[in-house]
Amino acid sequence: MTKYILPLLLIFVSKTILASSIAGRVTDASGKPVAFVNVYLENTTTGTMANADGHYFLKVTSGSHKIVFRAVGYKQEVRTVVVKDEDVVLNINLQKEVFVLNEIRVSAKQEDPAYEVIRNAIKKRKQHLNEVKGFSCDVYIKGLQRLRGAPKKFLGVDVDQVGKEIGLDSNRKGVIYLSESESKFNFQRPNKVREEMISSKVSGRSNGFSFNRASDLIINLYDNLVEVGHLSPRGLVSPIADNALFYYKYRLVGTSYEGNLLINKIELIPRRKNDPVFRGFVYILEDSWRLHSTDILLTQDAQIRVLDSLTISQQFYPANKEVWMLASQKFSFNGGLLGFKFGGDYIGVYKNYEINPKHPEGFFNGEVLNVAKESNQKDSLYWSQARPIPLTSEEKIDYIRKDSLETLRKSVVYLDSIDRKNNKFKPFSLVLGGYNYQQRYKKQNWQLSPLLPDNLQFNTVEGVCLTLRGSFRKNYESRQNFAIVPELRYGFSNRHLNGNVQVYYSFNPVKLGSIAIKAGTDVVDFNSLGSINPLINSYNTLVKSTNYMKLYERQFASVSFSQELFNGVQFNVLADYANRLPLVNTNYYSFKQDSAITFTANNPYYGLNNNPAFEKNQALTISMSATIMFGSEYITRPDGKFYVGSKWPKLTLNYRGGLPVLGSDVDFHSINARLYDSGIRLGLLGNVAFSVGTGKFLSNKSIWFMDYKHFKGSRVTFYEGSSTNVFRFLDYYQHSTNNYYLEGHVEHNFSGFFMNKIPLLRKLRLEEIVGTNYLNTDSLKNYAEVYLGLQRLMFRAEFGFSWMAGKAYQSGIRLSTSF
Repeated sequence: MTKYILPLLLIFVSKTILASSIAGRVTDASGKPVAFVNVYLENTTTGTMANADGHYFLKVTSGSHKIVFRAVGYKQEVRTVVVKDEDVVLNINLQKEVFVLNEIRVSAKQEDPAYEVIRNAIKKRKQHLNEVKGFSCDVYIKGLQRLRGAPKKFLGVDVDQVGKEIGLDSNRKGVIYLSESESKFNFQRPNKVREEMISSKVSGRSNGFSFNRASDLIINLYDNLVEVGHLSPRGLVSPIADNALFYYKYRLVGTSYEGNLLINKIELIPRRKNDPVFRGFVYILEDSWRLHSTDILLTQDAQIRVLDSLTISQQFYPANKEVWMLASQKFSFNGGLLGFKFGGDYIGVYKNYEINPKHPEGFFNGEVLNVAKESNQKDSLYWSQARPIPLTSEEKIDYIRKDSLETLRKSVVYLDSIDRKNNKFKPFSLVLGGYNYQQRYKKQNWQLSPLLPDNLQFNTVEGVCLTLRGSFRKNYESRQNFAIVPELRYGFSNRHLNGNVQVYYSFNPVKLGSIAIKAGTDVVDFNSLGSINPLINSYNTLVKSTNYMKLYERQFASVSFSQELFNGVQFNVLADYANRLPLVNTNYYSFKQDSAITFTANNPYYGLNNNPAFEKNQALTISMSATIMFGSEYITRPDGKFYVGSKWPKLTLNYRGGLPVLGSDVDFHSINARLYDSGIRLGLLGNVAFSVGTGKFLSNKSIWFMDYKHFKGSRVTFYEGSSTNVFRFLDYYQHSTNNYYLEGHVEHNFSGFFMNKIPLLRKLRLEEIVGTNYLNTDSLKNYAEVYLGLQRLMFRAEFGFSWMAGKAYQSGIRLSTSF
């Protein structure tokens, strides 16, 4: 009998405490909806937020509840609601908050009362920053991005067709990303985070995982310098920073009461138009001097990147009697790039705070986000009950439309029809864009790379050289992938055909595991780092009669393996056996008549005869390396592991050896190490990037020039590669070594610190660059370079000087792009 009584008892109890709901709409005095109103249970951190149409939905248990309705600029409303077995409909009308100045008059000689409030807030800043050592909470995030305009075609891609596939209208406008997520977020000072995403929904992607991250939305004005990701490389000065009075002017708009709490509304006014500061309003509580809410704005005047504007609205509420925590925040943005105009909103709702929880030892282990495997398996019934912010009409329509499109897109008939249209061969596309043949249903594609910029070139060894490179790739549901990459290269002057093929398999996306096998013949640069770009070399050979690139032939077979050993430690090994053949000049053509005299021989010593640079030899080489990312942070998803960076530099350790076995003619062993960081943030002064490397050949009994340690140099105006591994004036081959080396690169990007102060130039949003490079080897003592320049997005121009053994060497202009 008890086996029947117990279930009945559980049903009775659950009915008694089962969550019901309070729902309704929030409007203003004129009946218009009030968007994004905070709705929560009084004296708790359990709540929700109204959507853009003013609709809200709050789950509660049966009983009597005091519900608080709060929005920036409106009077707070508190309603007592008794909930029984049925859901309750409660519509609310909010009145505009009236901020009163109490007839305070500020003359030209008197200081605005806002300054006293701000000074008190600054005095309390550190206390409020550090009063909570850690917390955990539940976070709901909804992200919506819209395309508001786009060109019909972009880099040969039919944007109209792509727009139809993703649900845009005929004007290429509409929602391009809609996603919701629920997470458990944990934080511990000073900057440790760990988040578990328990549910995820992406419009039009039933098997997709949301890109929403709670830590990406953290904007803490209690910090002196506020970081907003990559939008501002210098950071932004908080309006209550220790030095805020140097950057802001303030105006007290007025005061109002919320219960027995007096709130000061203060306008933020930049002292200088183009300083990295916020505009808008902050609301500060009297006596405690803590933030009550914010409504702040960033524009291009603050030198933010990509976006034209970003509005941040925050509301705080008491998590207990001592501290206030973030209740909700909303990011609204607009921007444009390369003809695309976009905008959107990200909304976060924070509830169920636990202040200073006792996290177990090792809890914060570098995994900043873990996406549960079943997070994207929640159905529409779950989301209708779970989401704290009701969907707007636009969002409902987008889910329905995208879900229908997804069903259609997954069908064989639809995918084949799209492929038939996109797979049409266009001969001209081979010049710049290449050709791509897809079979989407089978998740595989074939590709031919374009002729320009690198596959059609001219050099003195092969004359006109044509490379045809293709690929076949097969993707699997688990993000594993398999690829075959064949290549043919033909020199019309030496009439020689080379070809090779690579087989690649990524077998473990979580551990970043992959294996590759490559075999065939190829023509390669003596400098293993690459010397001059093939297109630029073609130009210099034909126009200036300077054949800088030096080449030899390899007949080879190699196998490589890569996998993460531990978190932040990536291991790589490569075994290569090659038959190495010298090549000589076969073509002396140039637009200049004296080219036969000015061309140098095809050897790295720039001889004028045409003798082979070396004797044919065989080489068996083994390379092993480990890249250590100290304090690395990463995201774990069911489909892979994704590193998001670290505040510490990376260290790479490498061994390379030539083994005199199996007919190999080489016998050498070398070790090297490199410590580097692509960007150390220095606040308002910008950021620093550096790379320091050193190495030593432990033995070099039998070694050829291509086995030396080489350096990335430049002898022409244009260079390519990372700005912190390229020497601006160093020869490509002359200073390679088979002994020891010490190499260093340091670059500081001021991120507009100076240009921002020049009226006519600040609109260009240029970033100032200054850097230095250093090299010391057994044969090159104390080579140094200094350069300075300007950068805009992916383009930069520099002017530099160099010294060799303490004497002036070369100077000139250098241009580069990070395309």
